[in-house]
Amino acid sequence: MKTTKFLSVVLGAVALSAGFVSCSEDEDSWNPQSEGSKINMASTRAFVLNEGSYQANNAGLTYFDWAADTTYNSDLYQAQNGVKMGDTGQDIVLGSDGITIYTILNGSQYLAKLNSVGVEKARYAFDEKLGAPRYLVEKDGFLYVTSYGGYVAKIKAADLSLVDTVKVGKNPEFIVEKDNKICCSVSGWGKDKRVAVISLSDFKNVTYCDVMDNPDQVIVVAGRVFVQGYGAYYDYPWGELKEDGTFQQIGNCSKWAAYGNTLYLAYSETDWNTYATTTTFKTYDAATSTLSENSPFKNAPEELASSSVYGISTNPYNGDIYVMTSDYVTNGKIYHFKNDGTYVKTLQSTGISPRKIIFLQ
Repeated sequence: MKTTKFLSVVLGAVALSAGFVSCSEDEDSWNPQSEGSKINMASTRAFVLNEGSYQANNAGLTYFDWAADTTYNSDLYQAQNGVKMGDTGQDIVLGSDGITIYTILNGSQYLAKLNSVGVEKARYAFDEKLGAPRYLVEKDGFLYVTSYGGYVAKIKAADLSLVDTVKVGKNPEFIVEKDNKICCSVSGWGKDKRVAVISLSDFKNVTYCDVMDNPDQVIVVAGRVFVQGYGAYYDYPWGELKEDGTFQQIGNCSKWAAYGNTLYLAYSETDWNTYATTTTFKTYDAATSTLSENSPFKNAPEELASSSVYGISTNPYNGDIYVMTSDYVTNGKIYHFKNDGTYVKTLQSTGISPRKIIFLQ
């Protein structure tokens, strides 16, 4: 977890939510107990990764039924596995099979493989050389994971065995795959300004593209790569990394997520003299290169405009949008909006600093 002057806070998903594959389960035929669940669960289930507080061993999972907007009001990981999840939940990804979950605990320095009800099946512990893991993406049966030792690790998804590593630079962060290439931001703990590009054909050669100071989030939308970072002045610039390796800034945002061709952008800015936060929302159509300054949300609770957004995720099955907020002390909130922007409900997370949601059906 970075210790920085914090203006805001949201990715969603590095991999596009729309690319997830359903397991085609039926509510009447699927039995969660057959997968080892200790609680009743709906087939329309969502899992929220709660980061928790740094070094407090209180990361966890929130489970809710996304069709009914009902929440299981205890930490799901602890309920299913009998132990706490660990320190600093960093990333969570749904596998390409639509039922396997991969999650990273940065502080506890491990990658875990869970089944579709949150029962842990395998774990890979990162050693001192690789350093603390950060983010991951799956491609053709392998997981590619950034770690603060300066590496991207190639790990077999089936059993979480380490296959190979490649050095990319200090403190790599978000990672995506496009056209059989891996792209990851290299933050250098605030001292770098590059995105590393690795060809998966050999997983050896690394090329670099300059973006902004202290780059962070990377996402692919409509076949285009977009990068967001803290910037030299912590004003959270974002823009497109073009095919020729050049970068073009488009605007400012602190968190984002995508559905289809649309990027949902949140910009949370805090006045550290008064501790007052102001959050604005915009959208960007990646198919037409159109930035809308208008918020996509209708009848949003007034408190959202003064809350720090810590994550945005979209439901790949219906396009609904979930905005997560944090005060870093108490359990976070999750604001549910329909795809047309209509406010539906506020859900209570069962952990501190909810940062990302995955959806199953």
